[in-house]
Amino acid sequence: MYLDSQNPERKPDDILREFIAIFTSRGWLNQTLRIKRRDRRYRICCNETEFFVYRINDYGGVSPGFPGWPVCMVTPYQMIEGSAMSAFPSTEPGVYQWLSWMMEDDFELL
Repeated sequence: MYLDSQNPERKPDDILREFIAIFTSRGWLNQTLRIKRRDRRYRICCNETEFFVYRINDYGGVSPGFPGWPVCMVTPYQMIEGSAMSAFPSTEPGVYQWLSWMMEDDFELL
């Protein structure tokens, strides 16, 4: 699998198929996983129609309505990441970084 964020030929459905292949090969397809990447915790899931990443809010005492926020989503028709998923600027990794980490097992399962 070749990663090239500058390649306009990389369509969302191609990227989603790569995520599906990774999750299928590890037996994770259709499951929600909790992972840790550096100091940040996430919920990630992938099925036949979507790859989704949700950042878990690590600050205690936060209102139950704010347990975290979406940071990345890939469907057959679109890739959404970062600030496009919220009203605030994002420092979260993008689609290609997530794909790279998933391929390299560069995260910790919780």
